[in-house]
Amino acid sequence: PLDNQFMQLRNVKDIEEINLIKDANNIAEKSFLELLPEVKAEKTEKELAALFDYIMAKNGSDGVSFDTILLAGSHTSMPHGVPSDRKIKDGDFVLFDFGATCSGYHSDMTRTVAVGYATDEMIEAYNLVLKAQLAGIKALNSGVKCADVYKASYDVLEEQDMAKYFRHSLGHGVGLDIHEGYNASPKSKDTFEVGNVTSIEPGIYIPDKFGIRIEDLLYISPR
Repeated sequence: PLDNQFMQLRNVKDIEEINLIKDANNIAEKSFLELLPEVKAEKTEKELAALFDYIMAKNGSDGVSFDTILLAGSHTSMPHGVPSDRKIKDGDFVLFDFGATCSGYHSDMTRTVAVGYATDEMIEAYNLVLKAQLAGIKALNSGVKCADVYKASYDVLEEQDMAKYFRHSLGHGVGLDIHEGYNASPKSKDTFEVGNVTSIEPGIYIPDKFGIRIEDLLYISPR
């Protein structure tokens, strides 16, 4: 079908598109680092999410890629929760899922930080998710099946009996839409190729306790 051919063309980004996605990503990352000093006990999720959107606009974003997700404490166990009036407390994880836009192109990034202090359990869980992300990044290459990249991250979590808390795909294409083209899931039939921009975003979500997700965009460049 013509729609599929059109999407296949969109999946392969040219250098101008890559630079616009990079610009959006740089704005988002700069804004996150600017927000971090304000992330402290007694601030609410809604308050910080609104401030975050303002900072991204101030730093040059044309808009947000999607409604900013900013969750604290047990709320982080909801993969795509909505910011509320919940106040942050010391010992909370705070999860930020956010994106800036530049000339129609999107970025997508997720960070999870601890406020005040982190327990040994929190540190171990965070390091496990980071290890899973790095495994997925290492597996990513042109000609590799999306499902195999998913499995590389999944297996790291499964070794520690934590894969049962991983409840979404590992990644998706990003460009003119925040979700476009292929999907790095266990049932995906797609294969990565040169020019793809994809997120790699493993996460674990322990009900009523905490959640952790780490997400970055990767570009598959020519060798």
